[in-house]
Amino acid sequence: SSGINAEYGGIIEQSEVGYLTLLEALRFCQVGENLKCPKFPIWVLGSESHTTLLFSTDTAVSARSPLQNAKAAFDQFDVEGNGFIPTTDLPKVLEHLQMVTDDDYISFMRDRLDPDSSGIILFPAFLEEFFPGVNQDMQERQFPLFHYNGLAQSNIEGRVELRGGVATVYVEYNSLMDAGTAPNSILRVLRTKWPTIEIQWESGVPSID
Repeated sequence: SSGINAEYGGIIEQSEVGYLTLLEALRFCQVGENLKCPKFPIWVLGSESHTTLLFSTDTAVSARSPLQNAKAAFDQFDVEGNGFIPTTDLPKVLEHLQMVTDDDYISFMRDRLDPDSSGIILFPAFLEEFFPGVNQDMQERQFPLFHYNGLAQSNIEGRVELRGGVATVYVEYNSLMDAGTAPNSILRVLRTKWPTIEIQWESGVPSID
């Protein structure tokens, strides 16, 4: 090993077509907002070995909610997906969200969010402090989703066809909705964009492999 660390930049403008990947749910990479929230509600989905296509006929679904913004910023520093960050990372999270990062304010908020001096800040406490009422301001919403996998062996009975379903994005977030613990691969991928999403597929859960 040369000991050289490489840092790669992301997409600098909002893309027309988005990209979501299982590798983010597995914590190997992080997809940026410009790919997660494209101009059109169309996404390429990456598994560990294959790419498939996802889209919606609802043009509003590619927009990002305040809850998603908050969780995305928090997750950048919650590298293990444990639901907390070190108190030392608080100014970095707030800077990412373009919020106040004055030293006195940071010191005050560290004491407020970590009253036991445990050295960590939990996501629910962070959300309640900096985004109070965010769940009350949001509404549960539903929209159609369609998935296409061109590999016959990855389709039910080998029939390659477009598979549709109805997605529900819930208001409340809880740790059971973490992308890493979702019951199937496509849900794990989609929760990297919509943390509270559940999907009712019309004819079985489609494969992204």
